[in-house]
Amino acid sequence: MNSHTERQTMLKTAPVILDHVQTMRQIGKQPIHDLVVRSVPQLWQSHVKCSIAINPGSEQNMWAGMPDLYPDVVGWVWRNGRRELLWIAAVETEDTITLAKARSQWKRYAALGVPFYLIVPLGFRDLAAMVAAREGVKVNRIYKYSLNGERVLLI
Repeated sequence: MNSHTERQTMLKTAPVILDHVQTMRQIGKQPIHDLVVRSVPQLWQSHVKCSIAINPGSEQNMWAGMPDLYPDVVGWVWRNGRRELLWIAAVETEDTITLAKARSQWKRYAALGVPFYLIVPLGFRDLAAMVAAREGVKVNRIYKYSLNGERVLLI
């Protein structure tokens, strides 16, 4: 946010956004979400020293320490003959940065004891930080993404 007035406006309207309990992604947003999820391994592979697995849409390719947890992006390594979870990232769209999402997923991911990252649309970092703080979710870093056609830019 660029100005004090913009921050004040966001904070005044935030309770309306924060009280929204729907966690389903709006029609038309799922392809954007999945494009970002599928792009993360390509964007991060040269920066991390681990394997990266993804769970776009309803796919359940890699669990995160519990049989019913399938975060969007998972960093892991083989150690002593088994998979060891190193970090988790959740990709959100404008409509899924809610208290309900923080309660139902972010809290569970953050409780696994590995770094937890959020990847949100450009312009939604402050809202994501506020939602996480309000729910007591420790987020190690919030990345922002923007789209240039079919190309994802991670900031």
